[in-house]
Amino acid sequence: MSNIFTLTLIGSLVGITGTGLGGLIALSIVRSNNKFLSSLLGFTSGLMLAVVTFDLLPESFSVGGFFTGIVGILLGVLTVIIIEDFIPVFYKTYQKTNKNNFLKTGIILGIGIAIHNLPEGLAVGSSFMFTTQMGFNIALVIALHNIPEGMAMATPLKISGMPKTKVLLLTLLSGIPTGIGAFIGAALGNISNFFISLCLAFAGGTMLYITCGELIPNAKKLYNGRASTIGLTIGLIIGIFITTGNH
Repeated sequence: MSNIFTLTLIGSLVGITGTGLGGLIALSIVRSNNKFLSSLLGFTSGLMLAVVTFDLLPESFSVGGFFTGIVGILLGVLTVIIIEDFIPVFYKTYQKTNKNNFLKTGIILGIGIAIHNLPEGLAVGSSFMFTTQMGFNIALVIALHNIPEGMAMATPLKISGMPKTKVLLLTLLSGIPTGIGAFIGAALGNISNFFISLCLAFAGGTMLYITCGELIPNAKKLYNGRASTIGLTIGLIIGIFITTGNH
């Protein structure tokens, strides 16, 4: 399959479908009960930790080496720290909800997911240039991987008071870079291993920071009990199954 437009469309659908479906699932199960919301945040935290530690970072180290991966992680963390200083201006509209931390968390996590989707798109595009079957296999795996990421992004946004339609729109938009990556992958065929490794580790660093620094602490603030810890454990186990079951 050599039609670049078709591959770009496939990449876009893969990204949008995965994150969008995850967002839709999160929106359909979020309730007003703090204990339930705490467990859901814990669950999505576990999913994200699994995606980062058992998928993104190992793949980054494998493709570009340990040093490149570490540099990518540090750059990702530094970027989030810088973004955190500018986000308050953006979420001023939602101050009446008194849940600005959740909005900030969702936005930063969305940025990390969008960055993460670029190298995933590269994988889709370049694999289709190798064989069509390999391309479809990788596209399916990536779509499945994007579901928990969409859930992790949508949950804090919904808790912040953002309208459901906007939450769903943002989760859909975060999948668009997959199409951009697919276009680049199809156009260039083989992408620099250094670039792919750096992107994967960068995304991993952003997600690791926001999960440990925002999602987990906010889950405890919502309900200071075992709900978030149990949710995190369940999410981690399911995340491990999703990420390692496809390798």
